[in-house]
Amino acid sequence: MLSPRRLAAAAAILGVAVVAALVVLLLGGSITLAAAGVIGAFLIALAVLAVLVLIVRRLDGKAQRMDQRIKKHEAGLAKVTTALGRIESRLDRLAAAVEQSATRRDDDLGAILASLGEDRVNAITRAREVDELRQEVRALAKGRT
Repeated sequence: MLSPRRLAAAAAILGVAVVAALVVLLLGGSITLAAAGVIGAFLIALAVLAVLVLIVRRLDGKAQRMDQRIKKHEAGLAKVTTALGRIESRLDRLAAAVEQSATRRDDDLGAILASLGEDRVNAITRAREVDELRQEVRALAKGRT
């Protein structure tokens, strides 16, 4: 099929040839001025119709290209949506793991602090016992001498 520019150029050449033929027929007396006017009006209407067909054809082509681009972008968005869904589920799993880790860490810290506290209490008790034993040993040592 011809491109719109080549088609318009061919139509312009054909239009000039038809107008020249009408002028020749009118000057030759083969047709009357009214008949030439009617033929001219009919040809102008056909030319306008041809231009409208070309415009509609061009717009249809643009609409098709836009539709194809939209479908391509919709497919891309669908891929992005599924990827985001996967990422969101991974983030949920990671958040749960971080929460579990934080809970375990808190429990471990509590246990360590409790253990340190128990050791400190036990150390204080043992220190008191050692002091008492020292005092008893000193008392016994004083009593023997």
